[in-house]
Amino acid sequence: MADRELATIVVVCGDPGGANAVAPVIEALRAQKRVEVIALAYRQARDHWAKFGLEFQALEEDISRQAVLELLYQTKPALLLTGTSYNKVNLENSFIAAATMLRIPSLAVLDFWSNYAARFSDGGTRLNCMPNRIAIMDERARAEMLAEGFDPATLVVTGQPALDDLKQWRERFTDAQRAELRNRISVGENESLILFVSQPLADLYGDDVSSPSYLGFTERIVLERVVAALDEIATEEKQAMLLAILPHPRETTEWFARVRGRNIRVTVAGGEPRDWAMTADLVVGMNSMLLLEAAYLACVTVSLQPDLRATDPLPTNRWGITPVVYRPEEIKPLLKKFLLDETSRRSLREKMNALAPEDRATQRVVELAYQMIGLESNG
Repeated sequence: MADRELATIVVVCGDPGGANAVAPVIEALRAQKRVEVIALAYRQARDHWAKFGLEFQALEEDISRQAVLELLYQTKPALLLTGTSYNKVNLENSFIAAATMLRIPSLAVLDFWSNYAARFSDGGTRLNCMPNRIAIMDERARAEMLAEGFDPATLVVTGQPALDDLKQWRERFTDAQRAELRNRISVGENESLILFVSQPLADLYGDDVSSPSYLGFTERIVLERVVAALDEIATEEKQAMLLAILPHPRETTEWFARVRGRNIRVTVAGGEPRDWAMTADLVVGMNSMLLLEAAYLACVTVSLQPDLRATDPLPTNRWGITPVVYRPEEIKPLLKKFLLDETSRRSLREKMNALAPEDRATQRVVELAYQMIGLESNG
């Protein structure tokens, strides 16, 4: 490599989670100037990378396998770097398959603890779109992936790059920022602000209770139960409340804008999700990555997964960090406890403050990429 021009790395992402995980890697690779980076984005990755100010080229979702093959053949990258998607398009897999045909090394960055096999499978065939290496979050992900049949030689624990800046985010978010956001949405002095973190679960897993893929709940079911519970708590405790609904990047706001409470105010949140989490008195969701981030940011955070039929994928639930309920009748008591019981809230914050966010995952992925194209680590 030393006798050639800078090697090229082609990067492909579609889903917001993968785009968030790969964005800091792109920034680091470009900042270190040891390789050329061509970033290709489709679906929500385009908006996310635009938000980060990253230079990229847009990919059409209907690009053919042949066109992907020709793109890589003409570009002749030393490495293909991808996020992972679970969006019924999964162009990352088309690029991995093309890279395999052209004998181009490939590296995928995993961003969450779920749908492992589905992310690397195509056409109903399990694990038929496998990259040479997969950068994964932790040993728990490794164990779960090995149980699903992944080759241990492909798995490299690096951490999750999107979490690298959480410590700085927590330290630099000020009381003034919190007050400004609450003032912008007219939160009263004695009014509680609850943030509901939505996810497109019905789209991903269906809403047919007879389907094997059905989780046991959808985002709408959980939100309706949250509104009903908060309505009752507001009346019983004479507590003013504002519920802010934060749609997932893959969701539209149309349905959420029609949600109303009898005794609470409801609005749709927009803007930086982490700022909303740090401004809210209580963060409520199901198993979103943002709940994990909120826990690392020491926000009072709970997970509601009523009638869950599958394994709970949210790591902080398994670690005993974020309180979680799996039965509908437990939703109201949990919300009341962590919204109004200051002793419980303080205890939970202390537990969350003890968490140590990752801060070197990005560089570990960068070093793995360098290793795969024959460049020595620069430390």
